[in-house]
Amino acid sequence: MSVKIKSIACIGGGTIGHSWATLFAAKGYNVTVYDVNHKILKTAMERVKFSADFLAEKGLITKEDVEGVLNRINTTTDMKECVKEADYVQESVSENYRIKQEVFSEIDKMNDIAIIASSTSGLLMTKIQKATQKPERCIVAHPWNPPLLLKLVELVPGEKTSEETVQITYNFMEKLDKIPVVVKKEVPGFIGNRLQGALWREALSLVENGVASVEDIDRAVLAGPGARWSIMGPFLTIHLGGGPGGLKHQIDNIQQAISDLYKSMDDWKFIPYHAAKKAIEQVEDLPMVKKKPFPEIVKWRDDKLVKILELQEK
Repeated sequence: MSVKIKSIACIGGGTIGHSWATLFAAKGYNVTVYDVNHKILKTAMERVKFSADFLAEKGLITKEDVEGVLNRINTTTDMKECVKEADYVQESVSENYRIKQEVFSEIDKMNDIAIIASSTSGLLMTKIQKATQKPERCIVAHPWNPPLLLKLVELVPGEKTSEETVQITYNFMEKLDKIPVVVKKEVPGFIGNRLQGALWREALSLVENGVASVEDIDRAVLAGPGARWSIMGPFLTIHLGGGPGGLKHQIDNIQQAISDLYKSMDDWKFIPYHAAKKAIEQVEDLPMVKKKPFPEIVKWRDDKLVKILELQEK
């Protein structure tokens, strides 16, 4: 398989799909977005316009580029029309094996050359690609929300994904100024969501056990580990925490404390509703959530992300 990516199809025009489409178009690619009805597509294009204007406001593209982004995106409720000329397909439908298998099966029949990538945040490609006749061209390309801004893309091949598909997708993501990482062994949630899930489980436990409020837990992460995580990952963080002796010294020095810590932590295998209920009530009572409509909070987040990303580039 030899694919030169020029034309892109986006399956799904929701939060992830429209953001992917904006990114692809901003990078100069022609994009066709599919969804099940015109109302969803109309909303998707309104969000694309909003996102493109945001990029121009932040100086990431010019004001003149906004029109170009919009002109490079077409929409359709006909999946065959969407994918038939595509060199690369980015699927962003519901997190459900049955739905994704149906979509992959349809695309596989309508286009026999394109790479078919899923935006799934945790489902396994080995199971999804079973619905296709050419599973070697199927791969997970999981972005982090919003795909338009955050650079991480987790590439997860299934058992029958070819090495060529992995390499082409990796190179393509780099051309989009993404930071691709390859997951060598399939596990639910891949890398980022497994780490995030472990943190969130303990955060819920702290709320449930009355250790701290939702607001103070968020503040603790923001003002402490979160500040470091914006410039380095967990291993380098702990390595530097060990002083000149590095990671080895730190591990040797904190064995007892970490052992006591782990023994005191919950290891839930599901989200207890009583814990979730407390967290939901407190989140809904946060000053920002109470005072600002959801789109304004998203804009606030994206404003901050742009500044952090600019610092990371230095």
